[in-house]
Amino acid sequence: MTATVLTHLQRTLAESLAGAARRAGHLAQTNISLLEGSRTAHVLVTAPGGRRTVLQVSPLAARGEWIRAQTARLNQHDLDIVWFTTDTQDPPWLAKVPAVRVTAPVHPGGPWTAPAAVQQLKAEACTCGPAWRHGEHRTWAPPEPVTLPVLLDDLLARRLLHATTQTELPGRRFTSWAWGRDVRAEAEHLRGLAANAGALTDAAGTSIPSIPRRHLDGRLAVPLGRLLEAARLWGHQNTGVVCHIETATADWMAGGLVVTPSSRPTGRTVPAVTALVRPLPHKIAWNSPLSAVPVLVGSPEEYFTLRHTAPKNAQILIL
Repeated sequence: MTATVLTHLQRTLAESLAGAARRAGHLAQTNISLLEGSRTAHVLVTAPGGRRTVLQVSPLAARGEWIRAQTARLNQHDLDIVWFTTDTQDPPWLAKVPAVRVTAPVHPGGPWTAPAAVQQLKAEACTCGPAWRHGEHRTWAPPEPVTLPVLLDDLLARRLLHATTQTELPGRRFTSWAWGRDVRAEAEHLRGLAANAGALTDAAGTSIPSIPRRHLDGRLAVPLGRLLEAARLWGHQNTGVVCHIETATADWMAGGLVVTPSSRPTGRTVPAVTALVRPLPHKIAWNSPLSAVPVLVGSPEEYFTLRHTAPKNAQILIL
């Protein structure tokens, strides 16, 4: 059995987790050996109904492959696990398993805080432009901070669900913890979009939205501005080359905007068109070169509007 060596800060966190679980009405045991070859469970919580959850402080510089393997192994033995990290920034694996990044109390005796833990589903009017006509969107707000005792109470009571524990649906976008009612509402919304994709496509108009102008403070208009910045970053991550956005000129680009590399490194093959951003639904001919280029959109509503007429091999990604 492998023991986990914790720093003083991490030991304090484990003690806080155990105390918060007990105050919420659960049995909490510390430093429990569970499975051969697994690390000692820092806190094993048993709910009144018998469900067991491991609250584990992640090792420093933990690798994502190891974290995911340990999570899967415990799940196979009917044990839930939630990882807690004291890293100052989100580690790469944070959104891949049920996990929370926490910060220590500002004042001695104060609560630990999860600075970006819980997302809420919100409804907002569609501002995609006259070529889309979605009416209303469902969107996830950025994660909000919450104190550790409050988070743990809701988490252990199953009022909060993690994105990685949910059945994948096209268009699902929350990445952390969310209220069960919001998760169910989003699933219902996405299934409705999929069932009515033809109506979304038929409702798309023929007006061409203008390219967003910059505000006086230099920021692009939203939400298209947000999408363009996300598309530029996506292009950089997928090519390793800094990318920029250009106005599409070729007819096959269907009035979209183009992600292109800002430079063409010698000896490297980088596509001239990295991706196409939000092409107009009424102008798309999927038998053109469009089907070979990743298409980037900013919402599930846009995804299903395009997916309805797209071939199966078309790559449509929501950013």
